Amino acid sequence: MTLPSSYKTTSEYFKDSLEFLKTYQWLYNCSNTDILVRNTFENFPSEWLDYFQNLTDEDLNKLSLKYVEVDCPTSLKQFLEKVERLQPNITVAQENDGYAFPHNSGLTEKKAHEILAMAPIVHELCKTNGLDFIIDVGSGLGYLSHHLNERYHYRVLGLECSKDHIALAYKNQEKFHPQSKGEVMFIEHLINEDSAEVISRIAEQFIGSKKSCCIIGLHACADLSITILDLFEKLDFASCLAIMPCCYHRIKLRGEDGDKEYFRNFPLSEVLIDLFEEYEAHTFLKRPFLRLACQQSKGSFVAMTEEEHNRHARNFMFRAILQEVAAQENCRVTRLKRKSSKSRHPDPDEDFAAYLTDLEHSHRLERDGPEKDHPHVNDERFRRKMLEKWQEQKGNCRLVEVLTGMQASIQGVCENVVLLDRVEHLRRKGFRCRVEKVTNDLVSPRCHALIASKGDEP
Repeated sequence: MTLPSSYKTTSEYFKDSLEFLKTYQWLYNCSNTDILVRNTFENFPSEWLDYFQNLTDEDLNKLSLKYVEVDCPTSLKQFLEKVERLQPNITVAQENDGYAFPHNSGLTEKKAHEILAMAPIVHELCKTNGLDFIIDVGSGLGYLSHHLNERYHYRVLGLECSKDHIALAYKNQEKFHPQSKGEVMFIEHLINEDSAEVISRIAEQFIGSKKSCCIIGLHACADLSITILDLFEKLDFASCLAIMPCCYHRIKLRGEDGDKEYFRNFPLSEVLIDLFEEYEAHTFLKRPFLRLACQQSKGSFVAMTEEEHNRHARNFMFRAILQEVAAQENCRVTRLKRKSSKSRHPDPDEDFAAYLTDLEHSHRLERDGPEKDHPHVNDERFRRKMLEKWQEQKGNCRLVEVLTGMQASIQGVCENVVLLDRVEHLRRKGFRCRVEKVTNDLVSPRCHALIASKGDEP
């Protein structure tokens, strides 16, 4: 379930969530690089600012976990109580299936963790529904497909749009999983709304009949997760589904109107679509909201050390200063291929000086008109304005971490609105559906699996 125990209906939960998110939209309803451009700090209630001034890192971590001290302002306590009431009720699955990949497999710790956490979910789902055939959408280099065959003996059809990935998947099969030949196969196919017929034909060729299957997707990014849900409905031989949605902020827009954003695949459910109009949610559940929904969790935030908090605050502020000065010059900031340097000097002023030096390699300024009219990040006047802004704002680095902590505290609510919308969408179609927390969010921010089945309970 994703509906907190204090709520009886999804509609009631959505109403309270939208009311809360509308009231506190100043916490998240702009890109984090625009916090100075949008004067975000000025939105903090004055009694909050006074309280935040004396918070230690430990106090800030407790705050993001909704633990408050006696002297906490009443309005802040009320905010945290609302967050607590809206927190999702999500089942936590077992962490992994106890398998260890070879040291030379090429897997990162994060990727290995995701696979080992997801595989038992898929296995249990297939076992419950009496299935031995799996279709892996976006199979990548084939790690999950091969693991499901080696560990649990499933036949797996991997669908992948990249020829290079397929070639590497077969190379991995030859090197690490030769026993899976004939049992695990990869096909080049770009999943889209019209893929049902193609997938049906490929599956029948692979298996020899339209055998019931489980559809899975470890990286169901952005709109792909919705496309997979549609395919699940269209494919009569697809009995169950387990996908890990991610990158909600990459969902495509279908239109904009002033300060409103309209997405192709959010919201999905009838109940949330109706409430969007009532609460004018197109003005505040926009790209920044979707980005927060898939960002750092409160668990990741509280795990940061004092040094990591300080480094994060500076990097955040440096980029925000660049954004504000560029906006004053009527310019857009474009990041080059090389990432900007991270905080590395103990002295804040030296750290900012190093950031300025590195800017010409990491960012450039653009605006409409001839390129010769574009200012350069190394122009003396531009650098001087950056330095002036740093002197003005460096005392607010602490507020950056406060803002980040407050965002981390509501991240779970934001993601739950997105996930519960999808759950409600599937249930209205007659499917059984739930969400489970699959991975450790300290290792991977891709935490939740959306699980669905057709028909009656087995």
